[in-house]
Amino acid sequence: MKTAIIFFSQTNNTLKVAEQICDGIFEDTGQCDLLKMEEVSAGSLTDYDLIGVGCPVFYFKEPFNVRHFIEGLPQQKNKHWFVFCSHGAVMGQTLLSMTKCLEKKDALVIGSHHTYANITVPFYPKHTLTSGHPDDLDLREAFQFGKAMVKCSNAVYSGDTSYITKPSPVHENWAKDGGNLLTHALLSQTIPRLSINLETCIQCNECQNSCPVNGIDIESDPPRIQEPCIFCLHCASICPSCSIEADWSPLVKMAPANYARYKEALNDAKDRGEFRWLIDPETVDCSYPLHKQREHEIKDD
Repeated sequence: MKTAIIFFSQTNNTLKVAEQICDGIFEDTGQCDLLKMEEVSAGSLTDYDLIGVGCPVFYFKEPFNVRHFIEGLPQQKNKHWFVFCSHGAVMGQTLLSMTKCLEKKDALVIGSHHTYANITVPFYPKHTLTSGHPDDLDLREAFQFGKAMVKCSNAVYSGDTSYITKPSPVHENWAKDGGNLLTHALLSQTIPRLSINLETCIQCNECQNSCPVNGIDIESDPPRIQEPCIFCLHCASICPSCSIEADWSPLVKMAPANYARYKEALNDAKDRGEFRWLIDPETVDCSYPLHKQREHEIKDD
């Protein structure tokens, strides 16, 4: 069995999960290729028998670049795939959406896995409700999932489909609705427009190099940003001089209400045995978002 795991990761949470799934597969097969999505061509997957694809969750679904990658695949002719993701309080319809998209390519999706992880966006606090995830237990579960996918794939190729599992339904209707409503067109109207402060920009190119859709060019005149954009806002979160600016205040104002819903969803997930609190949720301070924290850190330096 020849296996590959394709991943998109920005803050390394999805990467950590992908590595553990890969190790689980490798233990049972002696082979598993771990591939960055941006370095994979759709036609290069022909020789693989089992393929996994994983990503973080953006706006209750898979990121737009991940959707475009899957949509660009050739027909899979019942090739075995599995899907996985890392996410904050809720994953919404991500696994269901990725599965449906792969099935349109005639892929046979045999399993899915999700892992809680920290949220990193400028308008939410750095210390979030899911801080501490993924921890060692989460990563062990990812390792076991990899081994389970090998067992399932071998069984299916032998004619036994009983090991195939489908993604769980979305438990929160508002997250399901959000995944449907937050289209690229709507986000382009609601997410604050980014700008580059040329007086403080140190032209380190970190934002440009990390943009998953090549939407930033620091050297152009004027510098180009958000053309195109998947609204990950990673550039603003990592800029060492906080030179990527926006009016985050509308989203900051929404944070307390959003976090109240997230907390309720996480307590429900805890009751289902799907989540463990690693922090005291009452210590999360929505009034001190990441962009303010980073600005203060730079001033203190």
